[in-house]
Amino acid sequence: MGKNKQTFGFMNRTKKDFRRLSNDIMSFSTMGRITLDLLRDISIRLIDFASCDVVEIAYVERSKMFHSNASRGHTPAFFCETVNQEDSLEMTFPKVLKLPFEQAMLGDKPYSVDTSACMVRFDNEKCAFRSILQLTIPVGNRIRGFILLAFPESSLLTEETSERLEDVCRSLGLAFSYNRSQFELRERVKELTCMYGIANLAAGSQRKLKNLLERIVSLLPQAWLYPEITEASIIFDGVRHSTPGFLRTEFHLSAEIVVNDEVRGAVEVTYIESRPELDEGPFLMEERHLIDSIAREVAIIIQRRQAEKEQQRLYEQLQHAERLATIGQLAAGVAHELNQPLTGVLGFAELLKELDGMPRQAFHDIERIESASLHAREIVQKLLIFARQVPTRNAKVNVNTVIRDVISFFKGRLLNESIEVKTELSPELPSITADQTQVRQIIVNLFVNAAHAMPQGGNLTIKTVSDRKTVRMEISDTGMGMTDEVKEKAYLPFFTTKDVNQGTGLGLSVVHGIIKAHHGRIQLKSGPGEGTTFTIDLPIEQQADE
Repeated sequence: MGKNKQTFGFMNRTKKDFRRLSNDIMSFSTMGRITLDLLRDISIRLIDFASCDVVEIAYVERSKMFHSNASRGHTPAFFCETVNQEDSLEMTFPKVLKLPFEQAMLGDKPYSVDTSACMVRFDNEKCAFRSILQLTIPVGNRIRGFILLAFPESSLLTEETSERLEDVCRSLGLAFSYNRSQFELRERVKELTCMYGIANLAAGSQRKLKNLLERIVSLLPQAWLYPEITEASIIFDGVRHSTPGFLRTEFHLSAEIVVNDEVRGAVEVTYIESRPELDEGPFLMEERHLIDSIAREVAIIIQRRQAEKEQQRLYEQLQHAERLATIGQLAAGVAHELNQPLTGVLGFAELLKELDGMPRQAFHDIERIESASLHAREIVQKLLIFARQVPTRNAKVNVNTVIRDVISFFKGRLLNESIEVKTELSPELPSITADQTQVRQIIVNLFVNAAHAMPQGGNLTIKTVSDRKTVRMEISDTGMGMTDEVKEKAYLPFFTTKDVNQGTGLGLSVVHGIIKAHHGRIQLKSGPGEGTTFTIDLPIEQQADE
């Protein structure tokens, strides 16, 4: 090469200038940005330093080729694509690094090649570029990238300039490697901060699940590559919890929330503006792993909350069972103690009524004593049933027949209270094995409750239906209904919403006890102003007690 000519824009560039260029390139890498951003800054710097028209750079990183095309006075264009054969980069790059140069090499244009400098010089003045310089970017012992610089003038490279350019290319390789390590470190810190924040919320928070999910959503944008344009959302059981600016665009990632093998929702992250293509759309492969981890963590939080709720429910159920057992023992003892004196009171009242010359007022007083004693004995009987101290006498029972008998018994009272009775009884209802007296007690108690719930009158509807295993009764009223608090306590003994002297609070407790004793099930549906519906399922054939 001739040493009497300096080359291109390297004219008058000293060793110190080249060193400053290498330092600038290394300083770009300390920010740990996405590789495409680093390519853009390096391309602009090289155009200024070399006074060339075009700089094209391609660099392979993690099986991805990052490609930048910069021309003087224009914003650099860049993109990313997958490299299929990373081991043959020498074959891959020349096919890619030719976008601005194809025009320069077409037509009748004599040119010469300096193989030692990887430089092409064109002799035809009609060429867009008079010289093109190709450089390699080494990382260790491997070539990881190429640079092409296009110049408006035809010139030669000096040996000294070639050596300095090789130093610059080595600096480029170091810059790309260091930038990547800084970038990955920064992204891992963001991801770990996000996961740590979620773990802290889950561990130390007693807030409701809705509020917890909203707090988790607010942590997500900062963990992504472009937090300034990132919005997030968590959907759980059809309810969406989102950041304020959430708008689902074509640039989004999502991961399902799977709780106990059931898909209950999803975590979504979206960019509200377009960004260059990376591993999965504009998202990194690590961000795919991150959103999957977040979805799993949310599922674990939900499972833990549900387990805690179930544990609390079981604990309350155990406490309820213990209270019922204690009340049952007390009720049985009280009932047995009261039975004998009540029998004596009723017996002596009958004897007094048979006395000759009994004054009329005294006769009426004795009848009141009888009525009060019978009422007390009825309460005692309910206590015994509640405490399961009355043995069941199972036989074949037709529920439709029992319902008709009870309606006939209550017909006069219901008419006086403006209550209309409607029946939808299945004509093919099979008989069940049960205690007929106790089945009647169920229906009577529910009728009485329905009448109290409709003081201004209303409709009382009774339906029966059957499948192969159970007979179902459905008793509905159009009364005042129950609040959630009342429904929770409905089956507790001695709990009542009636006025004093209008009820003992044992009706539904007795119903509940009878149904459980028959291995059945009762369900309650009610709401303020919506009426009440009791659904009772009784097995057709009784099972042996465990």
